[in-house]
Amino acid sequence: MRFALILAAALAAIPAAGNAQVNPFSVIGRAVTTAMDVRTKAEVAADTEIAAGASKRLLDDKRAEWAGVTVLVFAQHVVLAGAVKSAETKKVVEEVVRKDRRIRSLKNELLVGDVGSLARDTALEAEINAGLTAAKGIASVNMRWCATGGHVVLMGIAGTKDEASLAVSKVRSVKGVKSVKSHLRVESRK
Repeated sequence: MRFALILAAALAAIPAAGNAQVNPFSVIGRAVTTAMDVRTKAEVAADTEIAAGASKRLLDDKRAEWAGVTVLVFAQHVVLAGAVKSAETKKVVEEVVRKDRRIRSLKNELLVGDVGSLARDTALEAEINAGLTAAKGIASVNMRWCATGGHVVLMGIAGTKDEASLAVSKVRSVKGVKSVKSHLRVESRK
């Protein structure tokens, strides 16, 4: 029944006339993904604002040198991933991002040095995405990840310890993954 309601809402979002090119499967996918997200609309909005604000502050701060930084945000918890040139830059990036009072927790997993290749890391993240999305028992919509030189940071929410373990195991099984740092919190589904 729930899927029928999601499907009806998704189909209602497709324009009835005009020249609009809309892929109905994309619309359905967004509706299903949104329905599986454990966050409230307010939490999604806060996460978006936290990420955008962090990016803006990093851009504005001349000390940050944040080209290799990824700010992962889920349910107002933040993990900094990627690589920076120095330990001092790592501290500055954390200081700049931490200024948002809505952040519930912040973990700094930035690596120091020239450790990654954008092309390889992007390909690795795509492999992780495919593996987690296809895996039964993993709600990957509630997870975020970043690969840097084969080192993967995973964060978000798992519904059970088994789901968290399975997600880490799936990521570790991807060719090219050297290590996994998990910041998955176990919370029952709303």
